[in-house]
Amino acid sequence: MDSNKKIFEVKKTFGLSVLLKLTRKTIDGIEISEINGKYRSNLNLDEMNQAVTSTMASHNIQLKIG
Repeated sequence: MDSNKKIFEVKKTFGLSVLLKLTRKTIDGIEISEINGKYRSNLNLDEMNQAVTSTMASHNIQLKIG
């Protein structure tokens, strides 16, 4: 399956919860639900990636790993 056709579905974590709530509030039309410990969205994987990236940039959020 092409990545831009894949459904956005990821395991629920605290940090992701905060970021997805912020994304949902920032960008109109995004629906995010939690089912069996996973988040799902009405957007496909590529669209959700763009929405989250845009939200992070507009709020000056940077990920630090390590």
